[in-house]
Amino acid sequence: MLKNRLNKLVLLLVLAAVLIASTTVFGAWEPRREITIIIPWSPGGATDIMARKLQPIIKREFGVNTIVLNKEGGSSAVGLTELITSRPDGYTVALASSTILSLMGQNQISWGSDRFTNLCLVSEDPMLLAVNKDAKWKNLDEFLADVKANPGKITIGTSASRNVNHADAVLAAQSVGSSIRQVPFNGGSRVIAAVLGGHVDALVLKPSETISQIQAGELRPLGIYRKERLASLPEVPTFQELGYDVFPYGPVDQISYLVAPAGLKKDVKDKLVEIFRGAMLSEEFQEFSKQAGFVCNPIYGNEFDKYIENLTNALAEVAQKVY
Repeated sequence: MLKNRLNKLVLLLVLAAVLIASTTVFGAWEPRREITIIIPWSPGGATDIMARKLQPIIKREFGVNTIVLNKEGGSSAVGLTELITSRPDGYTVALASSTILSLMGQNQISWGSDRFTNLCLVSEDPMLLAVNKDAKWKNLDEFLADVKANPGKITIGTSASRNVNHADAVLAAQSVGSSIRQVPFNGGSRVIAAVLGGHVDALVLKPSETISQIQAGELRPLGIYRKERLASLPEVPTFQELGYDVFPYGPVDQISYLVAPAGLKKDVKDKLVEIFRGAMLSEEFQEFSKQAGFVCNPIYGNEFDKYIENLTNALAEVAQKVY
């Protein structure tokens, strides 16, 4: 009798151990279908290009299919509103940017970062001022001299309003005590088309958005919003080296970052971070980032949450003094 009870107890303990082990093994979330990446901008811009570059790497390294869904409008608010109303099941993420943080900091939208699950940083980009190859301005000095002589007349296209691009366009004019007329578009590709078509005089965009047109000789870069020159565009001077103070309130980062809806379970979040960070840290994507002129250091977790909080506050301060 006692022996039978002991045998049953041993059997129960073994079954319990197996159950716990199976729960540990099979309980961790794994994607069972494709993941949708919402890009809140038009196709062909820097964020769109980055997402499409990540797709084959994610497929090769992790066996996960992804779909890029462009949802433009509202300075990225349209696409990101779709994200925050999606189910927090791991199958919908988005690439947000400094633009939405700037809008949040200025109370321009009705929701905040608490509607996101922050996953990781994707890119840090300096900004670049460029004109059409046939423009009369051959360098930054000529362009800013014209801006100074004609306040409010020169048009500069940006990928949205009240974002880093917009601020940088205004700050370029303020560096010579003047003003420009900012023309907003939904995404960098539309800005480039407007400059190439002669509809606006200049643009302020990321190097990663414009480098193809620069290399093809279609755009003439005049200046970089950065302390040092870019390795990918070593011939382009910085505003600072030419004596123009475009950071009177301190530099503000232009970033892209990966988010999911609020309420994401920890194991789902951890897996998404593992997949996307793994792709970003691949040799292929790191080389792409260098050639495109942006920094890819995908910080995550508490460090990243604090970074986002600080950047939102900095953008709000700049907005109060610039717009």
